[in-house]
Amino acid sequence: MKDSQRGHVTGRFGGPVTRLTAFAVDAALSVALYGLVLNVVLFTLELVFSWKVDRDDTETGAWLLLLVGWWLTYYWVSLAITGRTIGKWFVGLRVVERDGSPLRAWPAFVRVVTLPLSFVFFGLGFIGILIGDERRALHDVLAGSVEVYDWGDRAAEIPAPLTRWLKRQNVIELPDVSSDAPLTNQG
Repeated sequence: MKDSQRGHVTGRFGGPVTRLTAFAVDAALSVALYGLVLNVVLFTLELVFSWKVDRDDTETGAWLLLLVGWWLTYYWVSLAITGRTIGKWFVGLRVVERDGSPLRAWPAFVRVVTLPLSFVFFGLGFIGILIGDERRALHDVLAGSVEVYDWGDRAAEIPAPLTRWLKRQNVIELPDVSSDAPLTNQG
């Protein structure tokens, strides 16, 4: 870790627990949204056009294919536009290109399409998250991306009321978190 990043929240590579939590949130949310949107669409079709869709077990393949399409769209659009999904936002992760620049649409697409490859052979594609310096899974390597913590450019420690009082008494010095200048570790 560079001295310039000590005391900062952003820029560190995302760990396995955080990434797993984000994935679980996204999986649950995407399935719930799929069910909600699908039911609203089917209800609207039935209400407006009197068209009844029979959802028996023989059409499971079609519903599963729609779910995969929904899942790909959810992840790809989220990553291509903001570099994060709702689950990643929840735990403070952002997907960026390896050089730190924002993730572009094509690498986001490659990352989403190759994500299932990381699960192949009992999840061996995720080994890099555990042992790699940059904590990159197989789909990160193929897309040229990394996941980093991104809570915004702010100090790792939010000043508490006592800290603010000590600053007013000129006992301690706090960094100016309102400016665009990079923060430095005061300790």
